[in-house]
Parts: sequence; structure tokens; C-alpha cells
Amino acid sequence: MSDLEEIEASVSHQRAAPKKEFDSWSAIALGAITTNSAIGILLTFANTVTYGGSPLLLYGYPVISIISLGAATSLGELTSAYPDAGGQYIWVARLAPRKIYRFFSYITAIFSWAGAVCTGASVCLVGAELILDLVEFFNPHFHIEPWMVFLGYQAINIFTLIPSFYGKLLGKVTKGLMGFTALLLIGLLVTLFAAAKNRRPAHDFFTVFHNVSGWSDGMAVLVGANSLQWCYCCLDSMVHIADEIPNPRRNIPRALVWSIIIGFVSGMICMCAYMSATDDYNTGYYSLTITFQVLEQNQGAAIVIQVLVFFSCIGALWGIHVWQSRLAWTIGYNHGFPFGKYLEQIAGPPYGTPIYALIFSSFSIALLGCLYLGSSTAFNSMVSACLLFQWLSYSIPVVFLHIHGRSKIPHGEFWFPKLGYVANALLVLWTSISLVIYCFPYTLPVEAGNMNYVSPVLGGVTFLSALCWILYGRKHFRIPEVDGFVETIDAVTPGVETKQESHFKK
Repeated sequence: MSDLEEIEASVSHQRAAPKKEFDSWSAIALGAITTNSAIGILLTFANTVTYGGSPLLLYGYPVISIISLGAATSLGELTSAYPDAGGQYIWVARLAPRKIYRFFSYITAIFSWAGAVCTGASVCLVGAELILDLVEFFNPHFHIEPWMVFLGYQAINIFTLIPSFYGKLLGKVTKGLMGFTALLLIGLLVTLFAAAKNRRPAHDFFTVFHNVSGWSDGMAVLVGANSLQWCYCCLDSMVHIADEIPNPRRNIPRALVWSIIIGFVSGMICMCAYMSATDDYNTGYYSLTITFQVLEQNQGAAIVIQVLVFFSCIGALWGIHVWQSRLAWTIGYNHGFPFGKYLEQIAGPPYGTPIYALIFSSFSIALLGCLYLGSSTAFNSMVSACLLFQWLSYSIPVVFLHIHGRSKIPHGEFWFPKLGYVANALLVLWTSISLVIYCFPYTLPVEAGNMNYVSPVLGGVTFLSALCWILYGRKHFRIPEVDGFVETIDAVTPGVETKQESHFKK
């Protein structure tokens, strides 16, 4: 063992960790249910078709899938080299120059956790709206009030949190949810293909560009692609179970790649089924409306399908609770939060999970729900920024990987000497594009109702992260396996540089 490996082994034995309840298949299932790409397609129809219609979905989705595969490959390479439940911010600490590694590691940690919490908030909102939209659709006299959405949001948050306390359920439930979603999609596809009578002509499906956003066609494609990104959010959820799965160097990269493959295949089939089932853009392309029309206005069948989609949607929140709590847990034992001594605790039987970290992250989602009561616009901007937080947290360690030198890190089983450069470049390039395009107004002309406030949210969170670093993190945030190695380096006689010191400095 090298000095660094000995320090890592010592630290890993000292800290409490959940039991290894995941295996290769349950890790793949976790990725499949949290990204939930096919259901993501259903939920983004109404937003996406206004920027290009079926051609945008048909050609844009494979492009986004390739970009997401680049992100998954980049995350897989780093996980294979440095498996750690902290994921991105641990990689930054290992790869960034010595003088700045703690600061950038801390900022990346906050971005990662904020992205997970905001994603959880978005799923809670979507789940509440799915049920309320169903009531409103079949009862024209019913009007959805913000307080109704708020109560549904909080109920879904609590309903999915409590089972997450039980570690032994995690692997079984993720596999069960993946199977449930697969059966739901098969049922939907068979129903839509069999029942649809007014199918979209092939010429329209493949070539007719439908842009009513006010943007030029080129800009509409870029702005509309943002909606498709939701189909691959939560990619790093698998990275943060590194302490809960055997051989994470192999199993986590495998789960990352399979989540993209499953998402692409299921998403493309689902998209083709829905987009070809009707030629009426006046439906707004909400999945409920299309289903109701295709099934010849069969109210019972439409309700059943909407409820099943609802359960698949909130099933994703189970995986999101695992994701955000493991991040909070690792940040806690590295003293990134003032109450880290509680967050780092692993509850005993029958739980075996970081319960305080679960409650803390779920409570943060509940607080964001209160923001919805004050301003739905502010809330939507906050949760929309979650994609940017995720992409930033993926790109920062990749940038430092290239500053450090790809060839100078210990390669794991999952490593691509040439293809890795392409994957890294796709990830960083798309992050740069998203930071600009995702802040543009959704439609033209710009009005208060369609203004995009993501850029102020991103700036505000960045400012608060820097402020937290100054007031707390600068004094308390420590990463034992890295900080211990730095102390070892500092103890070396001046002028005598070890192999490990040279490796770290670069």
C-alpha cells in the first residue's frame, strides 16, 4: 500500500457506514428509477413540443442521450479510480491544486447537495400536480389552489421518506419499482399502438417542425433541449452508494452506463408511441389528454393510467431520498454542516441508514415547498436550477482532472484513454452551453409570466455557498483521507519530494 492508500483505509474503518444492501442489479435499478427517462418524456411533452414538435423529440433526444452518456462515462471513470460516497466533491479534493482544493471541494459539495434537494422538490411538485390535474380534468368546476398543491407536495415528501429509513428495503424496493415501471410502459405502449386511430402521418412525424415559442428555429432547438435534460437528471445518484455496494469500482460505472441505455430505449419507444398516437397539437400534449383521446374518452382507463404514472413518478423520489441523504451524510462526517455530528450517524437495527441525514434533506425539501406558497415563480426557478447544479458538480472535477493530468491518476477497471477525452469534452461543453441557454426566457415576447429567473437563483446559491465557506467551512470542513495525506507531505524534510507528494501537487 502507498501512504495515501493506508490513510484512506484507516479513515474508512473509523467512520460508520450503512450496510452493503445494494448489488449490481439494485444499483442499476436505482439509476433507472431515479432518472426514469420514459416517464420524464411523458411529463415534458407539453413544454418540449412548442419548441419544435415531434422532430425535436425524435432527433433531440438521441443527442441529449449521447451527451448524458458522456457525463455517465466521466462519472464512471472517476468512480472507478476513486470510489467514495461523497462523489464529486471528494474527487475535486483529490485532483485540485493543494492551495485551493478545500474551497472548491466545499463549493462542489454544496452544488451537489442543492441539486439533489431541488430535484426532490420538483418530483414532489409533479406528483401533486398529476393527481390534482386528474381531478380538474374530469371536474371542470374544480379549481386548483396553491394550498392544495402545497399539501399534496408535503404528503408525498413524507410518504416516500419514512420507508427510506429501512436499509434492508432499499435493494428490494428499487428492483420492484424498476419492474413496475417496465410493466407500466409495456402496458402503455400496447394500449396506445392498438387503440390509436388518428395516427400522425410519417411525413409530419419526421419532418414538420412546430415552433410556437417565439424564438428562431435554431434557438428554439437549444431552449427546448433543456426540457429533454430532465430525462437524465439524477445521474450521480448511483455514485453516492459507493459504501453500500460490493466492488463499487466496477458496479457503479456499470450502473451509470446501463441507466443511459435503459433510459434511451424506453424513452424513444415511449416518445414514438405518444407522438404518433395523435396529430392534434391542441391537446397541449399532456399525457393525460392524449391518453384520454386515444382511448376514445374512456374516463376509467385514463384515470387508472394517470394513477400508475403517478406511482412511477413518486417512486423516483425513493431513490432521490437515498441520493440526497448520502450526500448530506458524507458532508456531515467531513464537517461541512454545523450539525455534522448528527448527520454522520448511522442508525442501528432495524434501520441501518443515516436517518438524521434523511430527515435533514427531506426537511429542506419541505422548506422549499413553503416557497411555493409565497411565489410559484420563485419556486419553479429554484427547482429548475437543479439541472445546472448537477452539471456543474459533474464538470468541476473533470476540469481539475485535466489540470491534474488524466494519465496521472490510478485508473480503475472502467477507463477509456481516448474515448474518455471525448466524454469529458462533451460534458464540459454542454455544461457551458446550458449555463447560458438555460437562463434565457422560455418564450418571446418576454413578459413577467414567462421570465426565467434561473440565473439569479444560480448566482444566489453560489454567493450563499461562498458565504458559508467564509463563515463556517473554512474553519471546519475537512476531508480526512486528503488532509491526512497533506499533513504527511508537510512533515517530509524540505527539499525531499516523495512520489506521492509529486502526484498530489500536480
